[in-house]
Amino acid sequence: MCGIVGYVGHQAAGPILLEGLQRLEYRGYDSSGIAVLDHDGALSVMKREGKLRDLQAAIERMPGGATGIGHTRWATHGQPSDRNAHPHASSSGDVIVVQNGIVENYRELKAELQERLDAEGRSWQSDTDTEVIPELISRELAAGKSFGDALASAIGRLRGANAIAAVHRGSPNRIYAARKGSAGGIVIGYGDGEMFVASDLPALLPHTTSVYHLEDGEIAAIDPESVTIRGQGGTQFQPEPTQVDLDPVAIARGPFRHFMLKEIHEQPRALSDTIRGRARLEPASALPDDLDLPTETLASIERVLVIGMGTSLHAAMIGRWWIEQIAGIPADFDNASEFRFRAPLLGPSTLVVAVTQSGETIDTLGAMNHVRDRWGAPQVVITNVDGSEATRQADTSIIIRCGPEVGVASTKTFVGSLAALYLLACRIGHAQGRLSTEALSKRLEQLLTAPSLLERGIGQAARCAQIAQLFGAASNFLVLGRGIEYPLAMEAALKCKEISYVHAEGYAAGEMKHGPIALLDQGFPVIALAPRGPLFDKMTSTIQQVRARRAPVIAVGDEGDAELAELVDHFIAVPPAPPLLTPFSLTPVVQLLAYQLALTRGLDIDQPRNLAKTVTVE
Repeated sequence: MCGIVGYVGHQAAGPILLEGLQRLEYRGYDSSGIAVLDHDGALSVMKREGKLRDLQAAIERMPGGATGIGHTRWATHGQPSDRNAHPHASSSGDVIVVQNGIVENYRELKAELQERLDAEGRSWQSDTDTEVIPELISRELAAGKSFGDALASAIGRLRGANAIAAVHRGSPNRIYAARKGSAGGIVIGYGDGEMFVASDLPALLPHTTSVYHLEDGEIAAIDPESVTIRGQGGTQFQPEPTQVDLDPVAIARGPFRHFMLKEIHEQPRALSDTIRGRARLEPASALPDDLDLPTETLASIERVLVIGMGTSLHAAMIGRWWIEQIAGIPADFDNASEFRFRAPLLGPSTLVVAVTQSGETIDTLGAMNHVRDRWGAPQVVITNVDGSEATRQADTSIIIRCGPEVGVASTKTFVGSLAALYLLACRIGHAQGRLSTEALSKRLEQLLTAPSLLERGIGQAARCAQIAQLFGAASNFLVLGRGIEYPLAMEAALKCKEISYVHAEGYAAGEMKHGPIALLDQGFPVIALAPRGPLFDKMTSTIQQVRARRAPVIAVGDEGDAELAELVDHFIAVPPAPPLLTPFSLTPVVQLLAYQLALTRGLDIDQPRNLAKTVTVE
């Protein structure tokens, strides 16, 4: 969730950078740092582990210079420390970078660069993934490329979603900024003989309301008087800034029409923030600092029960699947409102996991009370709100760090809850000896690719809009899935109900023949979640049965699956994913379909009728 600031102009950069970081500190407070260049290219770098006040206290004398970049960090690769704080420099010291995002292939890149560093008698200065970026840029510069070309080449080598700001000692009056994917926004602010860069608008608004939002694939060269953008195709242009409304709601929504759409697009970043620091690869560990339960307690767990309501219940259903498949112990899920009025069989060897985005859902709190008062089983809560009632009731909490979610329909908190459940499954499996350290590392490496899966799924927004136009008048939908995709089919149907006011039902595909098939005809569209996997053949058999009843089929499947695309009426491609990670590739598509249906119908998407963000009444 890291925050980025930048300044180039005629004022002292240091105080402006620190002020900007104050406004962005909510994006990370493991460490912070600034780098300032003067007009001769002299460089000053100051960074410190801890909150921003620790950096401010450590700066005895503010450096001179009117160009600089700053960063506030939430750790992913490498523990919080002075060494791992941003900014990071190339081994030559000429290229300085700050980044928000994850370099998924940093190990491969480090191994490639290691031989050259050894030959030059240099070494890595941090444990982060970010450090490979300035090193790649430096190598391209040494080959004779301009800085813009070197930055473009380096970004082309990265896998993942990245937002980057960089300075070069050879160009002391310029900042470069780049965005790849949805690791976070980059906003450029226009001043009078000065320019500003930030992750979010609030850091810019004390200085300017004239801004340009960097688009995916764009690289900006920013001088005090002008901005030049290099697009994905290499073409260059001068962007036209827009004036932003000072209304707080408009500021928070940014360039998006609705908060729900903004929050769908924020999911790669939100997922990265949930994972950050909790999926450590060297040595492999899951939730190393978050789960305040002894390893001995986790090792003695014989069963896991996951409870929730609504979208959180669907996350719980997927979590049950992961706990069984990854941790290798019995697991179940339950609707919290029903659970609290039953007499289920629990005991001290059952771990109860409550999923609640607000931490205040009345039925989930009631179920947690039921567990505490009757059985005393250990409890974990997964929530987005630290300090909520659920965190006070549970033995330990996993805060998913997704940031405020304004749209009533949960989007980014859903994927954050999924990531927390996946990490919990890994932690339990490792504690019980069913998941070796090597297998744990592999599971965590796969999870680190999930933000990219989300990003590529979001890329199907235009296709979802086309299909919504075709079916905007439909009154009913059937959503089918098998295995781990079945709960996601239920979530897709729920989203259609919540914001599109469409009657939709999510079903296990094998259950369709036991009743729902009687509803199908030419006016009853069916959405089939059909990525390639162990149950793909069974899913295509169900699709054949649907087509035989002449119901139109909209299939969501793997990119390049010509067989599936030929079989159905409409096809939406998502990135292929490991079988246990398909929820991350499919989620944005089902959300966007519901959003576009609601948009087609002219509905109030952020505040759907009869619904509230937090259900605090029975």
